[in-house]
Parts: sequence; C-alpha cells; structure tokens
Amino acid sequence: MAGGSELREIINKMLHDPREDPSRYTFYVVDRGEPSQLREVRGDEIEGVERGFLRVYGAEIPLHRVVRVVRDGEVIWERGRRAPGGR
Repeated sequence: MAGGSELREIINKMLHDPREDPSRYTFYVVDRGEPSQLREVRGDEIEGVERGFLRVYGAEIPLHRVVRVVRDGEVIWERGRRAPGGR
C-alpha cells in the first residue's frame, strides 16, 4: 500500500470509526518554525482530510508534511517505512 493512501486510511478510520478515539492519536508534522522542526497535532484537533491536506482548526496542512503517526505511544505509521508484509 502506498504511504499516502495508508495515511489517509488511518486518518479516515480515526475520524469515522466509532470504535476509535481520536485523542489516542498524535501526528508529527514538519514545521520549520518549531525548534525541533516537528509539530505535534493531536488527533482530536483534526477536522478532516481532503485533496491532500489535513484540516486542523480551519487551517490546511499538506499530508506530505506528516512524517509519523503514534497511537497510544506506539508508532503505527512513519513516512518511508514500509507496512508489515510490504515489499
């Protein structure tokens, strides 16, 4: 599965699956204005995903800036890392 579509699946599941709790998720986004170059975005701050962007409080963050997704302290997706069983 391609990285972008896998990321969209994670976001859509988090937002639309009633068994999921968005507050359990943290997204790490490249932000050159931050000292660490990364900004944390909580899952419960995300309003939606469309046209290659995350909507966060009305602002748009390009999906290509998301580099890692953590759920309950465990990395579940990371840019450049293949999914288990991937080639």
